[in-house]
Amino acid sequence: MKSYYIFFLGIFLFFSCSNDDDQSGTRQGSLIFGTFAGECFGDCFDVFRIDNGKLQEDQVVDFFTQDYSFTSSFTFPELQFNLYKNILSEIPQELVDGSDKTYGCPDCADQGGFYFEIRTSDGATKKYIVDTNNTTDQSEEILVFKNKISEIIKNLRGVN
Repeated sequence: MKSYYIFFLGIFLFFSCSNDDDQSGTRQGSLIFGTFAGECFGDCFDVFRIDNGKLQEDQVVDFFTQDYSFTSSFTFPELQFNLYKNILSEIPQELVDGSDKTYGCPDCADQGGFYFEIRTSDGATKKYIVDTNNTTDQSEEILVFKNKISEIIKNLRGVN
């Protein structure tokens, strides 16, 4: 009788364990996020990348362009990564499942915009440009997400 309990316990443990190699609980490989403004002096684009191992900043680029490509020039200490790594699991499903899109009219009235680039663990890349103003095409999840991103960027600006 004991062997049946051990057998069923083994089966239970086998099926209850996850073999997901993404430790953040999401299927995103990385998130590039930033804010930009077209009418500014100096540094007009603050952009960061977070993945399952590090948080980095691109300090080389000054201006946002549609064909932007992230270049890591600064890696934050592990403390900052640990503070913000959960943002990977908070990316709205609409962005994970969607395709490249612009929400609202970013920087049309010199209000700036957000840039999000999601790289999934299967290699897909999705790019989003989001108005800083709350527009009707932005879901509640996107509004909450961009507020979290805004807070993260504000906190990271003072670190390096």
